[in-house]
Amino acid sequence: MISAEIQQLIVLITIIGMMVALFKDWAKPVLIFLAANILFLMTGITSSTDMLAGLANEQLLSVLLLLVISDVIRKSGLLDVIFKSLFPQRLTYRKFLLRKSLVVTLISGFINNTPLVAILMPYVYQWCRQKSISPSKVMLPLSYTTILGGTLTLVGTSTNLVVNGFVTEAGFKPLGFFDFTITGIGVASVGILYVVFIMPKFLPDRKGLLENYNQSLREYIVETFIAKSSPLINKTIEQAGLRHLKGLYLAEIIRGDEIIPAVGPTEKIMEGDVLLFAGETSTIVDLLQSNPGLSLPGSIMKEGKEKANVVECIISTQSSLIGRTFRESNFRALFNASVVAVSRNGERLRGKLGELVLEQGDLLLLMTGNDFDERSSSTNDIFVINRLRDITNFSFGKSILLAVGIVLAFVLSAIGVFTLFKSLLLILCLVALLNFGRYNELKAGLDLDLFFVLALSLGFAKAMHNCGLDVTIAAGIQESALQLNHPLALLFIVYLATNILSMLVSNKAGVAIMFPVTVSLLHLLHITEPAPYFLAIAFAGSAEFMTPYGYQTNLMVYGPGGYRFIDYIRAGCMLSILCMLVSVSILATVYKLW
Repeated sequence: MISAEIQQLIVLITIIGMMVALFKDWAKPVLIFLAANILFLMTGITSSTDMLAGLANEQLLSVLLLLVISDVIRKSGLLDVIFKSLFPQRLTYRKFLLRKSLVVTLISGFINNTPLVAILMPYVYQWCRQKSISPSKVMLPLSYTTILGGTLTLVGTSTNLVVNGFVTEAGFKPLGFFDFTITGIGVASVGILYVVFIMPKFLPDRKGLLENYNQSLREYIVETFIAKSSPLINKTIEQAGLRHLKGLYLAEIIRGDEIIPAVGPTEKIMEGDVLLFAGETSTIVDLLQSNPGLSLPGSIMKEGKEKANVVECIISTQSSLIGRTFRESNFRALFNASVVAVSRNGERLRGKLGELVLEQGDLLLLMTGNDFDERSSSTNDIFVINRLRDITNFSFGKSILLAVGIVLAFVLSAIGVFTLFKSLLLILCLVALLNFGRYNELKAGLDLDLFFVLALSLGFAKAMHNCGLDVTIAAGIQESALQLNHPLALLFIVYLATNILSMLVSNKAGVAIMFPVTVSLLHLLHITEPAPYFLAIAFAGSAEFMTPYGYQTNLMVYGPGGYRFIDYIRAGCMLSILCMLVSVSILATVYKLW
């Protein structure tokens, strides 16, 4: 039997190792959390029951249901109608920021942040293009306002539900639906004022990838022509030697009025075909020397061609494409789209695109087939940020009925008629009755990686408690808290520690580490009202504005906005401080800690 001191050392080293692994992005978070839990299980620190308890946690299952329902709302077209009417082109930049911030913050209080940002990015991006405003001036404010709105209710963000899962698992009274609201309104109000009137001064003015693409087509696309005398006529793409080219990639064929995207190896070349190659255009001379049947036409592209076929999208954090090349993932067959260019951290990557290993946040330019919108909307692998045409999959009447049902279910949950989990099950039944998507489409809305991370984080907290590490850390913090000798000081310490951990790793990991420590502090200091401290953990875990990796929506706008890491520090530092001061002040006032 391993002694308690050795167990504490194992858990402490594991915490440090996990933080380094998450910060360095050595593996997916779910694998890092799983490895830590297996270590705890094998060393006897936790039991199999402790490790698996999170899989049956009602609050975490509620997160899973919320993700599915949010995805249904995203595809229903209801929010598309709302946003079209809310963001007319006549708005000035400041008025646009204000209106967007108010609307997004309100909606984000009831809809998961990630799908909301995914819905809004095309509208925000298109507004920027038509007003000749850099996307870097609006994309980060979009992410920040969804984060602020998530603090309004229990269901506003998965972080709130995760904290509530810890609370119920530890045997405390669950947090109420609107326990977050008073503090959330204060945080959101101050945050909106900052985003609209102060934050623009700290935002860079950079052009998006699509603008650079339109201005420098020769860097991305090479158009070749099959002349009447070409020896390539009636040969397949494979036979013509046009696959696996050095620095080039056959993107599509234009045959008269017909466009053939995602060209396969058996496609035959015909007289008059226009072949579009993407990638390293500097190797075009080598291509022409080795393929005399190809010639360059007078222009790079037909007039307006890029506007008709180019789609911009981003690789999501939970994408199955991460760590794989386009060829390995069979990208063209999966989405009926061929890759034109890829951008990472604001710079287009060079080389053969088929051999590029994809990472989260990569920005892609695609040439798409007719059913691309349907294929891309049924998966969480990519988020489209510049959609060519609006897709409304369901009737407006059904969408309204769904909205009414969702509001009614949330009201029943808020007044205590049903638990949140039961209310979400009722919404899911309504989704099924209205035929809002097939089983496979609903299943695609499940972010199982996120769910398993949340479930395993409960086992992580249990390990800290079983070995007594939470009590040891709490005792160290207790000395500082006793010197300050005020419950408000403890509230400030809990918030600050959680916020710093969330910046270093992720908000879920930060919350998982700080919750058991906070519970031990409450016991050591004989505090009988735990609610403000649990709420402080939730607010601090959500208030992650200073890194692109601490919060998923921050990463989603990283590529489209052309941001760099330093931009988040400049824009988010003051907002983080304001949120901390407002959150702690209001919680202390509401719970009389002054």
